Amino acid sequence: MNKYRQLERQQWQEVMHLVHICEAKYGSISETPEKDPTFIKIKKLCGSNKATGLTIDKLEKIVEAIEAGYTRTYIARRFHVTGSTVKKVRIAYGLKPKPVWKYILFKDGKPTYFIKSKRRDLTAIFKRNFYNKKVTESFLLNNGYKLKVCNTIWQNIPIGAYYVTPDHKKCIQKIDDKYRE
Repeated sequence: MNKYRQLERQQWQEVMHLVHICEAKYGSISETPEKDPTFIKIKKLCGSNKATGLTIDKLEKIVEAIEAGYTRTYIARRFHVTGSTVKKVRIAYGLKPKPVWKYILFKDGKPTYFIKSKRRDLTAIFKRNFYNKKVTESFLLNNGYKLKVCNTIWQNIPIGAYYVTPDHKKCIQKIDDKYRE
């Protein structure tokens, strides 16, 4: 018996064990509430999302990629699925898409900032309005800041750096891998 068949058999044995637990607790698997943790495990192991038709391994990798902040297009191409499949997985697991930051603002001895829009996000950082490109660039130059164009996903933002929220109103420090808005 090859390795994959053996893993599949172990997986089904675990599913059957969890079904027996639910039946003992609620009398029948059909009476088990959707929110029950054991039932959620069963659904995850069975790959209950028939609309996507994904294996459990691929599903977990897609979820990890969404949590890391990769875009829907990137995930779809990487795992050879459609964008709507990625969206269905995101919705099924209750995940929110994370933005991609376009710029890195830095200065020696100061914190690094990850921003999406020059004028709108700089207002959140410096508490000052920037009306045009010339004013923005002169302000940054006069204060020693440098702006680098670099598409950055959530996973690549270092802990301790700051990022501006998608609504362009708050600047938040990344203290762990949990995304905050």
